[in-house]
Amino acid sequence: MSTPIVRLAVFGQPVAHSLSPRIHRLFGEQLGIDVEYSAIESGVDELPDRLAAFRGSGGTGANLTVPLKQTGLKLCTRIDRPARQAHAVNTLRLADDGWHGYNTDGAGLLLDFDRLGIDPAGRRILIVGAGGAVAGILGPLLAREPACVHLINRTADRAERLAEKFSHLGTIDGAGFESDPGSDFDLLIQSTSAGHADALPPLERDWLADSAVAYDLNYGPAQATFSRWCGAHGLPVHDGLGMLVGQAALAFEIWTSRRPEMAPVLAALAGR
Repeated sequence: MSTPIVRLAVFGQPVAHSLSPRIHRLFGEQLGIDVEYSAIESGVDELPDRLAAFRGSGGTGANLTVPLKQTGLKLCTRIDRPARQAHAVNTLRLADDGWHGYNTDGAGLLLDFDRLGIDPAGRRILIVGAGGAVAGILGPLLAREPACVHLINRTADRAERLAEKFSHLGTIDGAGFESDPGSDFDLLIQSTSAGHADALPPLERDWLADSAVAYDLNYGPAQATFSRWCGAHGLPVHDGLGMLVGQAALAFEIWTSRRPEMAPVLAALAGR
């Protein structure tokens, strides 16, 4: 007797470059689950119709990426707490009453931190950027009880508003790039898209402790410029590929009730 096919997809714009189809096919092979995972191009206005068509074709689970994570909230009958905190969903699961929405980004980052031996507890954390990616990680990150989180962003107001939104969860504040964030930060998280243009946000090594570690939410070519800066300043750095695989593993568990191992998939992607 053949096992049923689990039909999944990622929706976004652009989405042709996405590693998600390969990641989830590898998860399926690892666990003996027959996975059909598609990449479906969709803008904000097209998402309701394209999700409906996907559901009509037997689709039961989806990922949402840029620019659809906030739009997806409106299409869910239920959302989990991280999605509510981030005001964004990256994972949808079909239930009897419609799509249920989840945000696995922050928990995926913490899975990668655990893999790398990075413990946020008691750490002074400096985050560069205050966009949707940061909103997605702050709730789970603050739940690990760092000593403090400081956001710096090109637009100070955006950093301040995001910090205020999460201030009930821990010690967090925000400011602009022109500010002096202080010193002795143990962990630097880079979230901006500057690397896509071979650029860097303004950074100073003096802000960081001698033993500090850096992590870029980007991966691939978009992470290269930041990686070079870290190398020039003697700063160990990790890219965001592990976070991508971590959030995907959690989404796969939501869809199938089985969590795959990250390590074999990361090893396969290393030679991509």
